[in-house]
Amino acid sequence: MSTTLASPKRLAIAAVPVVGIVLTPLFPFISTPTFWLGLPAAVVWMSAMVILAVVALQIVERSYLREGGADLDRLEQERDAARRATQDAAEGEGH
Repeated sequence: MSTTLASPKRLAIAAVPVVGIVLTPLFPFISTPTFWLGLPAAVVWMSAMVILAVVALQIVERSYLREGGADLDRLEQERDAARRATQDAAEGEGH
């Protein structure tokens, strides 16, 4: 598996609710005065898409961390801290 956060599998998982939200105006059950659970269909649909987005992002994060993403994040933080320390030291010498 890939430890790249933006792998095709993870992008596909995150794209499902986005596509549902973008295509909402095109669905016929949204453009007609339909009620689901006493609410307009559009409100229920968009609520479901928001909940689905949260679930999709949780799945993406867990798969990333399960495949070693936490170690990569730690190494990246250490590298960035070292780079900032080097830049701060260089700026201190220049003044």
